[in-house]
Amino acid sequence: MTPKGYYAPLGSVSLTGRTRYTASPYTENRDHTLSYLRFLDADTMLYSFRRTFGVDTRGAVPPGGWEEPNGLLRGHSLGHFISALSLAFASEGDAALGDKLDYIISELRALQLMSHGDPAAFVTASTPDNVREEDWSRDPSVWGEGYIGAYPPDQFALLEQKTPYNKIWAPYYTLHKLLAGVLECYIRTGNAAALQIARGIGDWVFARLSSVSPEQREEMWSLYIAGEYGGMNESLAELYSLTGDARYLEAARMFDNKPVFDGLAAGVDTIAHKHANQHIPQIIGALAIYEATGDAYYLNVAVNFFDIVTAHHMYATGGVGRGESFFDADALAANIDSDKNCETCAAYNLIKLARMMYALDPDDAKYMDYIERALVNHILPSLSRRRTRDMHAGVTYMLPIGPGARREYSDDMHSFTCCHGTGMENHVKYGESVYFVTERAGRAVVYVNLPVASEFTDAEHGIKLKLDSAFPFPDCSLTLDGDGDYDVMLRVPSWARAEVFGTGAHSDDGDYLLIPHAAGVSETLPFSFTYTARLEYTPDSPDGHRTAALMYGPFVMAALGGGHDYITLHTGGGDIASKLRVSLNREAGAFSLVGFGREFVPMYLVGGAPYHTYFRIEE
Repeated sequence: MTPKGYYAPLGSVSLTGRTRYTASPYTENRDHTLSYLRFLDADTMLYSFRRTFGVDTRGAVPPGGWEEPNGLLRGHSLGHFISALSLAFASEGDAALGDKLDYIISELRALQLMSHGDPAAFVTASTPDNVREEDWSRDPSVWGEGYIGAYPPDQFALLEQKTPYNKIWAPYYTLHKLLAGVLECYIRTGNAAALQIARGIGDWVFARLSSVSPEQREEMWSLYIAGEYGGMNESLAELYSLTGDARYLEAARMFDNKPVFDGLAAGVDTIAHKHANQHIPQIIGALAIYEATGDAYYLNVAVNFFDIVTAHHMYATGGVGRGESFFDADALAANIDSDKNCETCAAYNLIKLARMMYALDPDDAKYMDYIERALVNHILPSLSRRRTRDMHAGVTYMLPIGPGARREYSDDMHSFTCCHGTGMENHVKYGESVYFVTERAGRAVVYVNLPVASEFTDAEHGIKLKLDSAFPFPDCSLTLDGDGDYDVMLRVPSWARAEVFGTGAHSDDGDYLLIPHAAGVSETLPFSFTYTARLEYTPDSPDGHRTAALMYGPFVMAALGGGHDYITLHTGGGDIASKLRVSLNREAGAFSLVGFGREFVPMYLVGGAPYHTYFRIEE
């Protein structure tokens, strides 16, 4: 099984600036993030790389947070910055962003060319019992050809000695962010130097890990956080697909986390109590290896992981985990905390996995159901709707779901966490999953998956689509145009009933509606989804209390208000919808539900106010 089509390239999808009533929250978030990418200084992000290689830092102000000059994870954010610039340039064509991207790639390549020697021969003067950065190498001539980083390769050597977290911090994770970024740059812009950097990293990793026994590697990947390697296996498999160099595929397989993978391949939950975002990217990598090789073992790992997570570990928002870790299956309510649930990076990566799974079988809408859930209720709310002098595009680390929770947002220069990094990417690629193109019986087929106001043009197949959406309201229209014969498959979410007016097409149970287009014909078809209120219960009932989130259409509805005790909704055992009234403010692009003496709003409209996501239910 291989991908059965392709997502519409970002450059062919334009988000429209306004919905029918007001500014689209998708374009608002995008514009905040674009302003931050323009603001963020390239020399600041290169500071620790230049300092490590002993070259002029050009008067740059060093970044803070996890990027501060002595931080053990420094360098990871530059990889995210490169990815975000690449995505933004592909989507928007902004020449200034393209110039900034090219400058960073050129400077990184110049530093990488300073590294020489055999990667496997490098040794560190530090030991697990005596880790002092002042003892680390300052000589790039012994770091190994292809090495690039914001610190010398001593952390990699210390990982091989099973040095724990807090003494070192995830060296392969940091390297993966760089590799993923330069690959994104090459794929999106064609920058040849970016591919050279990627190949250098791939060569270094292959040489270094080839000298490490499989048993030693397995021990490394089992280490909490220290052995976190992000999606290194995914990027190496992608590098293999781009170059045909079998060494990169071999290197990708060196990251197999067998104790976790073997159980998942057999349908066993081996992720309970594991660090969530340490392992989700590993599964993405397993699926990438499957796509490169056809080895069903890796497909089974990914399929079973996704099903286990979404059935037994996922909150209504699409988020997972408490304190960054998975917990016992089906113990969701028991693990709701005030502010320590649902790391944003985990949602970012689960969406990425779902996108890859969907491409293998676009008629199976469950993967797009997850993407919509997490996009609307976690990613969209993860960016602050407020801007300040020091916060162009503040994003959440956790998106808390506990009683009376408040969100905390990152600032521009001192919050370079992992989620700040993925946050730079999340909001410049909203168009990436809206349209999926395949072919059936010699005829192009376009899947229209998400009600994100946008336009899509595919000259090769003669496709022109315009999707108008009044999001968050259910009113939409789809204009079919172009000189090609093609079919549109309009996704009806599992929570919705939909009717396409004028065609008689309707769905009551979540599916795709087929709408054919004849060459040269232009028609606009209004359609609408039916929103209904419902409760989504957790599988567990701690202390006998049933616990549920309130859903309305695709939205998780939060109750505004403080206090750290659960709010109890006395439903009387009847239909929850009958207890609620919809309050609309179309001019402001907002709505709420009113009932039980409270107001409930979609998660993305909460902002900095205290709120409740889950409730005790008394029937």
